[in-house]
Amino acid sequence: MISVHPNWHDSTELLGYVTRVSGNPEYIVTDFLKFIAKAWFYEGIPFFLCLDEMNLAPVEQYFAEYLSVVESRKLRNNKIVTDPIVPPLTTWDKADQKTLVSDQILKELFHEFWNNEGWNNSTIAARIEELKEQFKNTGISIPQNLIVMGTVNMDETTYSFSRKVLDRAMTIEMNHVDLNSGLSKAQDNITPITAKALLPEVVEGYDVYEQNPEICKSIIKYLQQVNEKLEDSPFKIAYRTRNEFLIYVLANLPYQGKETQEQCITRALDEITCMKILSRIEGDKNKVGTVLDDLYTIIQKRIETSGINSEKSISLDKIRRMKKKLETAYYCDFWN
Repeated sequence: MISVHPNWHDSTELLGYVTRVSGNPEYIVTDFLKFIAKAWFYEGIPFFLCLDEMNLAPVEQYFAEYLSVVESRKLRNNKIVTDPIVPPLTTWDKADQKTLVSDQILKELFHEFWNNEGWNNSTIAARIEELKEQFKNTGISIPQNLIVMGTVNMDETTYSFSRKVLDRAMTIEMNHVDLNSGLSKAQDNITPITAKALLPEVVEGYDVYEQNPEICKSIIKYLQQVNEKLEDSPFKIAYRTRNEFLIYVLANLPYQGKETQEQCITRALDEITCMKILSRIEGDKNKVGTVLDDLYTIIQKRIETSGINSEKSISLDKIRRMKKKLETAYYCDFWN
C-alpha cells in the first residue's frame, strides 16, 4: 500500500528521480519501483498495489506515465507487454562517471533478493541477471501480474477524476456495511491463487471476438443501443470501452455457476455499465435527465428479458440514486 500525499503533482514520488546532493548523480529508488521489480521476479504470483486515498492529489498528474503506458499493452508470445514506464536504465549513465547510475538503481531494486532469497541460489541469481539486463536495455515496464487499485473518498479535500482516468479504470462502489462481520479471528489459511487463474490473457476486443462472435455481437448491439441515447453528449463511448466490455463479459462466462449463459452475460453487462458508463455521467437536469431515463429503460429491458430480478441490478439501483439526487439538488454525478 502506498499513501498518496496532497503535494504530489508529478511522478517523482512513484518513479523516482536523480539527485546530486552528494555531488555525484544518484537515483532515488521508490517503493513503487521495488514492488514492480518484485512482481517481475515472481511472475506467477498476482501483485496488488493499492494507492490509499488516491485522489488526495490529481491522479492524471502523479500517475501520468502509468496512464499512458497502460494503453500500450499488447499480446506478444502469449504475454501481455507494455512500453517502459521508466526508460532504459543505461540512459542515466554518463561516460565519465566511475559509478554508473544504472548499477546503483539495480542494486537498490534487488537488494531484498540479495538479503532474503540467497545470492548463492543459481536459479535466483540467473533470474536477477536476466531482469537486470532487461531493465538496463529496454527499461522497466509494467508486469502483467501487477494489479493497481486505489481507495477514494469524495469531499472538499479531494480531487475529482478526469475522463482520462475514468476511461482507464473500473469504478467499484463499496457502500454496503455488515456490522456483524470481521469480529471473528481472521482466516490465516487463505488458498493461494496464481496470476494465471486471476488475470486475463487478452488485450484487445479482437482477441475474444474471433472465438465468440455471436456473444460479442450481442454485446455490441447492447452498446449501440446505449450509444444512441448518448448521442450529442460528452458521455458517448468509443473503441476502448467497447473492448473492455467484450473482455469483461467473456471473462465472466467461466464463472456463471447456476446462471444461464444469457443471465451471466446480462449480469456482467450490468456490472460494467455501472463501472464504465455511469461513472462518467454528471450534470444538471437538462444535461443528464433524459440520458438517465433512457439508460434505465435499456438496462431494465435487458435484465427482465434474461429473467434476472431487476432489484438486484447495480446499474438500475445507481441510476435511481442519481435521479433522486437530481431531483433534490438539481445536479448529480456518480460520486455523490
